[in-house]
Amino acid sequence: MNKIEEKVLALALKHTPSVEVLYDEGETRSVSFENNKLKYVNTKSIRGIGLRVIKDGRIGFSSTTDFRKPEKLVANAIESAKFGQTAAFEFPPKKNFPKVAIFDQGVVDYPIHKCVDIGKEAIEKALSVNSSYECSIGMGKGHGMRRLINSKGLDISIDSTSFGIGIEILEVKGQSLLCIGEGESSKGLVTNLNKHVDKALKDLKLAQKELKLKTGHYPVVVTAKAMGNLLATFETGCNGKLVQKGASPLTNRLGEKIIDERVSMYDDATIDMADSSYPWDGEGIPSQRTPLFERGILKSYIFDMQTAGIMKSMSTGNGGRSFSSQPSPGNSNIVVEPGNMPFEAMIKDVKYGVLVDQVLGGGQSNILAGEFSVNVDLGYLIENGEVVGRVKDCMIAGNVFEEFNNIVAIGNKAEWQGSTKVPPFYFKSMNIAGN
Repeated sequence: MNKIEEKVLALALKHTPSVEVLYDEGETRSVSFENNKLKYVNTKSIRGIGLRVIKDGRIGFSSTTDFRKPEKLVANAIESAKFGQTAAFEFPPKKNFPKVAIFDQGVVDYPIHKCVDIGKEAIEKALSVNSSYECSIGMGKGHGMRRLINSKGLDISIDSTSFGIGIEILEVKGQSLLCIGEGESSKGLVTNLNKHVDKALKDLKLAQKELKLKTGHYPVVVTAKAMGNLLATFETGCNGKLVQKGASPLTNRLGEKIIDERVSMYDDATIDMADSSYPWDGEGIPSQRTPLFERGILKSYIFDMQTAGIMKSMSTGNGGRSFSSQPSPGNSNIVVEPGNMPFEAMIKDVKYGVLVDQVLGGGQSNILAGEFSVNVDLGYLIENGEVVGRVKDCMIAGNVFEEFNNIVAIGNKAEWQGSTKVPPFYFKSMNIAGN
């Protein structure tokens, strides 16, 4: 009984038979460059504990990073239960968990000074093409340990790692600004920044010729990098908490065909080394692959235990949390199945339209209603199957439920963009506000 989480469990059990303790510890190290110069090398460590109890049928919670007074942590959790939500679940016993790789010793061992060297080399490469470019680079690694124990005998722990790299290249031409960002992240080691520099430099070259575009409806090809904004409505709409509150546009629509039958989308926490993978969630529920849409039909919502209990359903293993928060439903990795059309063929098929590669912001969007209106940060005009230059000062707008029933084709290769794996999409017509 020498570990703090075990001591907290024992103390809390004196007040209530239903107790759960989450212990987190971790360290991150990051390198940042701004305006072509090294800005900082930073190290951050954190260690904390979260206590959740069910007392007299209500949920209490407390957390701390100060381990000197565990009695106070317990007292706060017990006291908060007086005002807590009525519990619609019981803490789970130990179950069988899938094997999911989320730890890479190579990340732990990787010297941070190598990140500095890689950043300097990337900047030199960009400036050799154009000395007026302004580069910002971020690289970082992290590793942590999580242990979850409860009054049902559950006692599980796991180590995990993370690594991320990214570059933004800013070009200033008179009153014109163009910033192109590329990067990737993983639970494993990803250090090839050069390929992202090459992609950004290629895009900058394509964008040299600036063209005007009149307001109208045009065929639009959206790259994997820019698809996140359009997918947000479906991810948010499948969140069980919003369904429970009746705020989701997908409430009471399970089994209904919502979007094009070529679209299948999954929430999958079981993919080795993917950004948001885990063998068990923040409540000790096994991770799984949950179909959200199959052939356009709404199949599932995602739940934590409390939301599932209220909805008379079962947790999908999506109880996301840190030690300092209670669980709530949250997506893991979102995977959209690829189609059958190569990206290059999409471009060649467009007589006169737009390729969207980066969008800026979503503040004008009503995600829950499916409405979007976003600036095209990086977009290209396509004429007779060829990219002919960059389109400036324009926005795409519409409703995702309409657009996802207005698909010409889906790309045959999906790419990871953070924790989303998605192919490019080719839409028949999208409203573009131009100049």
